[in-house]
Amino acid sequence: MSTTTIDPTIPVPAYPPRGALPPGPKLPPLLQIAAVARDPIGTALRAHERFGEPFTMRVPGFSPSLVFSSPELVKQVVTGRPDVFLAGLANRPLKPVLGRWSLLTLDRAPHMRQRKLLLPPFHGERLRAYGELIDELAEREAAAWPVGETFRLDRRMQALTLEVILDVVFGISDAARKDEMRRLLPRYIDAARHVVFWGSIATVNVGPIRLREQFESRRDAVDQLLYAEIADRRALGDDQLSQRSDILSMLVQATHEDGTPMGDGELRDELMTLVAAGHETTATALTWAVDLLLRNPAVLARMRAAPDDDYVRAVCQEVLRIRPVVPFVGRVVTEPVRIGDHDVPAGAGLLASIALTHHRADIYPEPTRFRPERFLGDAAVPSYGWLPFGGGVRRCIGASFAQFELETILRVLARSPLRLASRRPEPIRATGVTLVPGRGVKLVRERA
Repeated sequence: MSTTTIDPTIPVPAYPPRGALPPGPKLPPLLQIAAVARDPIGTALRAHERFGEPFTMRVPGFSPSLVFSSPELVKQVVTGRPDVFLAGLANRPLKPVLGRWSLLTLDRAPHMRQRKLLLPPFHGERLRAYGELIDELAEREAAAWPVGETFRLDRRMQALTLEVILDVVFGISDAARKDEMRRLLPRYIDAARHVVFWGSIATVNVGPIRLREQFESRRDAVDQLLYAEIADRRALGDDQLSQRSDILSMLVQATHEDGTPMGDGELRDELMTLVAAGHETTATALTWAVDLLLRNPAVLARMRAAPDDDYVRAVCQEVLRIRPVVPFVGRVVTEPVRIGDHDVPAGAGLLASIALTHHRADIYPEPTRFRPERFLGDAAVPSYGWLPFGGGVRRCIGASFAQFELETILRVLARSPLRLASRRPEPIRATGVTLVPGRGVKLVRERA
């Protein structure tokens, strides 16, 4: 097993005094996070309009954070020196879910070492090899939807992207273990969502409500399956492993610079990181995409008539702009820094607000309109004006895979004879670290 030290202790800087930060909403942190949960984009837009850039947000579990949205300042946040602008420290609420070895919770040299191990499975040629499988899974899923009955699309997309995870990432072939993972993993993700979003509040027992105990029980059940799969994969010979295309098999063969393999704990944490980055996020993006297409029939008609790669890609880019799945990326600074004209003290958090940037009228005229043409031809989006996957050395390593999966599945779904069960606008809600459709997008499949 690995003996490489990749998780040194980084002291958490003290929060800066209140007077050292710009003004922001004065609600108590718990009420601020409740407002974000109810209306994440609207809350950010109102705070930006009232306080300007940056303003300070205070929510449970995070450092008091300055919120930036202009591309030039966002760039400074996400490309700041990785030894000072710590993303892993900002992501510490994720550690109970993803683990101490997770790419998202590490910083500095340990993060870069782990990132190098995870990059090879996401190269372009490997992505194309997964295309046929993803297309087949999408066709099978769409064919199983009931005709003439209302169903929630978010649940179906979660089931579909879970199948992609089980095949592409885990490569589970044991039918019984696969069924157990289908049953347990969604329950674990649901429990984890509360722990991440509400932070330490989720550890408090209120009568029969024991969120932390429920979370830990579900985590242990999933871990038992993951460790069994890892053990089975290690038992294979090199020849058998080299013939497999799943990401787990590639990671079992990967070695650190000193030649040591990844340990079981490392493998578990990176697998859970890939689940967190590629399961609910992609399912949510697909759900929003179908909702937006059905509300914009001209766009849907163009996709159906001539689904060329450029237009499908532009549709997906516009979906991720107007409905960013992850609303922000964060950093904590370990020493005083300057962002634009603003002096930021050590210990402060920095939030690059993806949701705000994507809704700035100075970047996107009529920002609430769904217009894929923004991303076609000579249309110019400024650098760091579109950043659904973050930026800098912390940019999501699965970004290309996520976009590829989104485009592949959306081509299939666009052909399905679907209609919205209700024309009421779908509310945007914040849960965990994602912005989800509040009612799940209820659809009816019509006869072809």
